[in-house]
Amino acid sequence: MAAPELDPLETLALSVLERLNEDLPPAERATVGPGSVILGEGGMLDSLGVANFIVGMEEGIELRFGREVPLSDQDLVELFDEPSVTVARFAAYLRERMNG
Repeated sequence: MAAPELDPLETLALSVLERLNEDLPPAERATVGPGSVILGEGGMLDSLGVANFIVGMEEGIELRFGREVPLSDQDLVELFDEPSVTVARFAAYLRERMNG
């Protein structure tokens, strides 16, 4: 049985995280998948990593979807107030923003 296809926004987020991972020493690299915690309890990103992730996502959304989706507004702050945010949860948030 084939693995289910990932949502395009999850795929983009994973791609951005992989690029960020490549900049780290091998011992500090995290495993990246839909359930990976981006930030919060057990999060893989520090504050600089979060900023780089957000910029990478904004650029990726514009390139892949032809849309500008600013990710530094109050909605994002509220999302990040959750105990932890996974790749899948972040992608769901973006889907809501883009479809809303």
